[in-house]
This record gives sequence, structure tokens and C-alpha cells, in this order.
Amino acid sequence: MHLYPSGHKRTIQETLCVIKIKIMGRWMEALNKKEEVVFEMAPNFLIYCSKHLPKNIRNEFPILLNLDLNSNDWIDELQTFKSDRISELKNEIERVRRILNNEEFTLNLNREKILKFWTTKEYDLKNINDDINSLKSFFTKSIEQDLEIKIYL
Repeated sequence: MHLYPSGHKRTIQETLCVIKIKIMGRWMEALNKKEEVVFEMAPNFLIYCSKHLPKNIRNEFPILLNLDLNSNDWIDELQTFKSDRISELKNEIERVRRILNNEEFTLNLNREKILKFWTTKEYDLKNINDDINSLKSFFTKSIEQDLEIKIYL
């Protein structure tokens, strides 16, 4: 029998999910009030996002900064978000997209220089936009369904 740290029993699906997380590494889940996984995805873009933001604007993205691998906000390699923080995170990601797509002007910000750090031959601006759109959809559905998001390292 597998138990949560609180002592509650885990279902077989929950146990398999924990095993998957431990094998796969970084993972993000949206859970309902019964702690059932409604949907999930890899959060890699979120975790590495702040490293690629210019230093002069990083502080404008506090939640993304807190998702950095070296952040002190990780408790047992986990961060949990309720609707209000999910909404803030969604706003930060949308702003990153606007900056990268040259839809928002920010003083002393060189978009081309930023894109050099973010892109490769295999991973271009279209891929970044696709990742951001997937995250926005994930966050929007989580907010609409009043789900909790858990992000694991």
C-alpha cells in the first residue's frame, strides 16, 4: 500500500503518477478538489524562462523568478498554485510572449539579443509561441475549473 505523507491511501493511478514524476523529472499537474489529475504537461519552459529574461526586467516577473531551479520557493521539489496565482502566472507568460513577438515595448530591451538566447536551429520563435499557447490553455482551463496546479522538479 502506498501512502501520501499525510498518511492517506493513494490509488493505483496516483501511485503510477508519482512513479512517472520520479522517472520523468519535471512535471505539472492540474488537480480537482479530490486530488485527481485532470490534465498534465511538462513545465520546462516555465522553469527555464527567468534565466533567459534580461536582468533589468526579471523582477517584473516574480512568479517566473520563483519557478527558477535555484529558487527558495521549492518545497520538497514542489510548488502549488491556486487560481489567483495561476492567473498571475498566466499574465506573466502572456507578457513574455508579447515582448518576444515585439508587441510590447520595454525601455532598454533588445528583443533580437533575447531571441539569440532563447532560440536554436531546432527551437525558434514559433516553437516558443506554441509552448506559451499550451501553457496559457493549461492555465485558463485550470482557472475555469477551479483546479490547483502542482509543479514538480
